[in-house]
Amino acid sequence: MEIWSAFGIFVLVPLIGALLSYLARKYAVYLGLIFALVPAIALYPFYGKEMSTVVNIGVKLNLAFDVTTWFFMLMLDTVALASMLFATSYVRKGEGGFSTLMLLGLAGANGVLMARDFLTLYIFWEMMSWSAYILVLRSSGEYARRYMLFAVLSAYLLIMGIGIYYYYTGSFLYSAASGIPLSGWAWILLFLILGFAVKMAVFPLHVWAPYAYRSEQPFVAFLSGGLSKLGTFGIFMAMYSIAGVAILQGFGTFRSISLFGYPFAVLGAFTAFIGTILAIFQDDLRKLLAYSSIGQLGYVMVGLGLGTPLAVGGALFHAFNHAFFKAILFLGAGAVIYRTGKYRISELGGLGYRMPFTFLFVLFAIFALAGIPITSGFISKWMLYEAAIEKKFVLIAPLMLIASVGAFLYCFRILYGVFLGQLDKEHENVKEAPAPMLAAMALLMLPLLIFAIFPGWILKWINEILTGANIGTLKYDTYAYYSSIGGADMLVFWITFMLLFMISMYLFTRKRKVTKVVDQYDNYLAGETPPYVQLHAAHNFYKPLRDTWAPLLRYSVDRAYEKFVKFFIEGFEEIKKMYTENPQDYAAYLGIAFLIFLLVGWWLL
Repeated sequence: MEIWSAFGIFVLVPLIGALLSYLARKYAVYLGLIFALVPAIALYPFYGKEMSTVVNIGVKLNLAFDVTTWFFMLMLDTVALASMLFATSYVRKGEGGFSTLMLLGLAGANGVLMARDFLTLYIFWEMMSWSAYILVLRSSGEYARRYMLFAVLSAYLLIMGIGIYYYYTGSFLYSAASGIPLSGWAWILLFLILGFAVKMAVFPLHVWAPYAYRSEQPFVAFLSGGLSKLGTFGIFMAMYSIAGVAILQGFGTFRSISLFGYPFAVLGAFTAFIGTILAIFQDDLRKLLAYSSIGQLGYVMVGLGLGTPLAVGGALFHAFNHAFFKAILFLGAGAVIYRTGKYRISELGGLGYRMPFTFLFVLFAIFALAGIPITSGFISKWMLYEAAIEKKFVLIAPLMLIASVGAFLYCFRILYGVFLGQLDKEHENVKEAPAPMLAAMALLMLPLLIFAIFPGWILKWINEILTGANIGTLKYDTYAYYSSIGGADMLVFWITFMLLFMISMYLFTRKRKVTKVVDQYDNYLAGETPPYVQLHAAHNFYKPLRDTWAPLLRYSVDRAYEKFVKFFIEGFEEIKKMYTENPQDYAAYLGIAFLIFLLVGWWLL
């Protein structure tokens, strides 16, 4: 009965909420909040339970609930709750479509997490994907086509992997994965990993994200913070729960790392690097955060590819952190857009004086993104660094380090360009974000602080996942984790931090004489900048860096896709000219086609 309760709470309740919010549009945003609150609260009693069942609705849905499902639901359902709470102020009252689609997406996502056969997974995956597509279409217009095309690509890749799996096993069940030859596993895993990687926006499958993330910010927080974790979950399940470590090791090893997983780790490192570089040069706050999200999920891909207990543990921990700090950042951007109507960094500035609580939450999320030790983002990144350094991967570790340094650069643009600097006269009367928006960001901030002090609590959950998948175990206690080359003891850090903080506060509060007033257009080149170049933190601040990278920035995956699409469109236009409505032309086409078939058949025989 417990598994039926889980299915009812986490799948059926959001579906019922979606129907009611559509029918009672006047109260849709509040119904959306209530029906997102139920699964988020009900999740906690299910920790530690393992159960399964088969639901027959014309097709058999094989469902299960275990610690892996619980862990990913904890991220996804909490982010969904915070997004719906934020939406009570952001979305127009009486507008039912948003809540309906959000709850449909939540039900589909929870169904994916509970699925234990590929048919069940695909049904719920499509429910999630189509609701997300319509949400993107609502506000992104023409850009929704990009999201749809890549969603279709993801679906076809998954179908290819599932089809090959069924060919070898005659079953869709995850548990039927025996007797498949290594060559079969190579194709199955390749298609499944690439299909799930689209949802994670892994390079070069990332070009949909900067456009989809222009949608309504409560949904974007759910898309980036929550739904992207389905890609992480899918890759983890495919590699370590369905195939298993033994199969991965069967492809050969390199420094005890599977030769199959290593290329994906390298791809993750390049994703982190490229996402970060592109984020630095964005003036659109939404696109900056989109590329930032791409870069941060690259770290997760690194850990999943390396496959050691420390690496996979760090990947799961960083996926958890990303869910919360990225959702805060998108909601913070939503609060700024809600109050000012602007999203270009060069048109903002000084909002920290008018929106201090929003600034505080965004600042804390940036600390987590950048890996500052007062947040749990430091621990997950440090685990991934040590996992790469431990195996002496001289390509992966430096790329990750450069990406982390780059994160400081685009984080500085957000802080100075949006919240610090000079307040524009146009924004002098801007008010703080409404209370529900602040409450949503506060809710998401708590885990980032709690697990920075007590990392052992979340590492206990992750360790259970690793043990269940036969990956290995982590060494940890309440305040620290340990590795062969070090680790991190947060108790020592917090004691040191508090002592230094009190000393700094004492020195800061003493009377001091201001010796220089710096104009907001002052720059970091000590007055050596040519007079025709204007440098400002919110506009053109990184122009010298852009000029340096200009030769490489000409090579764009986005432009490559555009040329690819243009080639096919022009080709189809030429094909259309063949339809002349003249029967003699059609007869000639048939004759030519028949002749080609004869020649090919003769050559083959």
